[in-house]
Amino acid sequence: MAVDINLLPVRSFSPEQDISRILSLRASAEAVDQEGIEINEQALRAQLNLPGHDPILDRWVIDDPNDNSALIASALIRLTPGTDIADANIVVHPDWRHLGVAGMLLSRVIERAYQLNASSIQVIANAKHTDTPVFLHKHGFVSQGAYTELRLEVDVRLPPVIWPYGYTMRPYSEVQDLSILTQAMNLSYIPLWGHQEVSQEEMVSWLPNFNLPGLFLVFSEKGRVIGICRVEPSPDRTQKNGKPTGYIDAPGVVPQHRRLDLYRALVLSGIRWLREQGQILIEMESWGDKLEVLKMYRELGFKDIRQLVCYKRKLITQDNTG
Repeated sequence: MAVDINLLPVRSFSPEQDISRILSLRASAEAVDQEGIEINEQALRAQLNLPGHDPILDRWVIDDPNDNSALIASALIRLTPGTDIADANIVVHPDWRHLGVAGMLLSRVIERAYQLNASSIQVIANAKHTDTPVFLHKHGFVSQGAYTELRLEVDVRLPPVIWPYGYTMRPYSEVQDLSILTQAMNLSYIPLWGHQEVSQEEMVSWLPNFNLPGLFLVFSEKGRVIGICRVEPSPDRTQKNGKPTGYIDAPGVVPQHRRLDLYRALVLSGIRWLREQGQILIEMESWGDKLEVLKMYRELGFKDIRQLVCYKRKLITQDNTG
């Protein structure tokens, strides 16, 4: 384009005039990217009022030099109260990508992160954008882990469930021990990205929302809990897909017992249970699983719906002591 990018002014977001422009920008990006991200005015206005976010100081836009009613890019940062990791997001119109626009906005994000005394900045990027890692690595970001959403069709034939010697699976409805469940939830995902430690009190509040017949625990030969898998019929996914859809929260195994045949037995058990409940599609969410585990899921017949990668840049402490 015959425009000097460096001359394009970056200005603060205006709630009065930029709501519809942001929605239009994101719609243009989604039309090309096909990421399944939908946002409406109500959701956007709710984001503006999130704790730890000042839309005037924490958002920036660049106007389209050829259209006063449009934007070519936007960026935001948010530091959630109680944390020191700032979340950032940059959206560039497809017609203005690869021209340096994202870099201009990222410099504003980094500057603001220092003002907020954040220790680091993290961004989430779709893995389908193969140029994104190059851009982020150039600016000091390092990959932390990935969220992967997968789908298994009903016509996929699966191998039998074979449990490694010494391991047994029991539904939580037979165990009925909150301390064991909490231990399984915490230890089975250490130190995978996307998971955090939960307290027994939190488990008490979550338990009523779990489908207990589909909550499975795995025990070692010594009787210690070493794995977990949670599955359930999903009304929301069923409505979205137009057919009965089961959900799997990807299995977790404590570090010293992690082996592919154990992961395989867990996920196959979950699939079998869901199919027995009449679920046609099965969708699974994985947070931070290792590449070999994801490869095994794909070999069973799962196909990626999407994969989002988290990148983090640590901020160097600015020494003001002189």
